[in-house]
Amino acid sequence: MKAIFLGNKKEGKKNKLAGVLENIFDVVTYVDDPNEILVYLYSDPPDIILVDSGILAGDTGNSVNALRENTVYGHLPIVAVIKSNDPAGLLVKGGVIVDDFIVLDSGPEILDRRIRFILSRRHAALDTNPLTRLPGNESIIRRIQAVLDEGIEVAIAWVDIDNFKPFNDRYGFSSGDEVILATARIITNTISEYKLDHSFVGHIGGDDFVFICPIGDIRKVCEDIINKFDMVVRSFYNDEDLKAGEIISKDRAGNTLRFNIMTISIAVVLNQGKRYRHYGEVSSDITEIKKYIKALEGSNYMVDRRRSD
Repeated sequence: MKAIFLGNKKEGKKNKLAGVLENIFDVVTYVDDPNEILVYLYSDPPDIILVDSGILAGDTGNSVNALRENTVYGHLPIVAVIKSNDPAGLLVKGGVIVDDFIVLDSGPEILDRRIRFILSRRHAALDTNPLTRLPGNESIIRRIQAVLDEGIEVAIAWVDIDNFKPFNDRYGFSSGDEVILATARIITNTISEYKLDHSFVGHIGGDDFVFICPIGDIRKVCEDIINKFDMVVRSFYNDEDLKAGEIISKDRAGNTLRFNIMTISIAVVLNQGKRYRHYGEVSSDITEIKKYIKALEGSNYMVDRRRSD
């Protein structure tokens, strides 16, 4: 990981914060001029930018706000480094846009914990699906790999909505988002109702979800999710489409296309006897199962019981 400290180079390298930063980050770059940061942003972007209170007071936060407005790297966490005797209004003077602050007079252990907390919080925020607020793809991969590394015997399930795109095209993105939100609630509520050990729910993106639960509970969880989805999904269609049992539309060539009411497919693999060692192996098996069950009519789930031996 990399960090940039914006402030007095000589003082920055000597204060107690320097030792903390160099313990956390592989590379710590000290710069005096805010314009210098732009060079590093595009050549070797950092994970965090720390700004000394002197810079904030000197230009009323204009340099920090300029960094925040950067269209490519404006998402990077910017942390103010203040002293306990700094004026209380420093962080709001001039509308300074920082994500957090640390007090330089704190002990090294507190500084270390604060910085790690800021990084962790920012990482979680960036890897959270903006619609459902569920953990995103990177968190999903890390969670599954952790389960595999620890040899925990669980069921890992991929959830996919069938015929979602035709629905989205006909009823609009807003209605499509409502279907995705409803599906997220169905999965999370089902998992939480059972109070299962080692459970997890993530949102890969679009209409794809992942959940983890104990092997012994996977069938009742899948059946519950399917029953709830099949009941709820009908509320998103108008009476005409419900009566027809399908969406009828035409492509650009004028051909009539028919799409059934949305259903849900759940592909499940079991990590028994340390069957899987890597996330990629799980993903490969899931892809095979999904291809098969998505070709079936209605909502379905399939549990792969192949063993490594």
